[in-house]
Amino acid sequence: MKKTKIIVAVLLLILCFTFAACGPKDYVLNEQTFFLVMTNIQARPQQYVDGTLEFDCFTYRLVDVVEEKTYICGVRKCSVGYGCTCGNDTIIGFVLIYDGELPEPSARQSEDTNEQTWVHLKGRLKSADKLTVTVNSYVNGELDPNNTERIQLLEFVVESCELIEDYSNLNYYVTK
Repeated sequence: MKKTKIIVAVLLLILCFTFAACGPKDYVLNEQTFFLVMTNIQARPQQYVDGTLEFDCFTYRLVDVVEEKTYICGVRKCSVGYGCTCGNDTIIGFVLIYDGELPEPSARQSEDTNEQTWVHLKGRLKSADKLTVTVNSYVNGELDPNNTERIQLLEFVVESCELIEDYSNLNYYVTK
């Protein structure tokens, strides 16, 4: 009888730890983990939907040229090959959904400079479904209004947004 109670107790502990490990996770991205975790989120968003994400990025205005709708995104710039079909470097991040007012993107948002509007965001993915935004393509390094490409981004529900004044330790451009 005593042996049975011990076995049951051990099994209950194993079940508790198993269910705890399967629950929602919280992710705090830093400079070393940003690119790897963000590319994984884009590839497997369903694994992140129930968890909380926290990260630093800059605000970026993205205009859908077909729907004529403007989105504010939280992004970093990254290397060719992720999400971009035009052959140039691209952005990696989310379309932001926020009840408050998001800081305006820098007027120089597309320039390769760290002088952007940096924010610290905390929140969660709206869903694993991606929003498709049609943007003008770059051809030979110039924006071409006659060519478009579609970008798919996840939507991020912002719970808190803090402006980062000192962004000297943050990288505009992220890589593996």
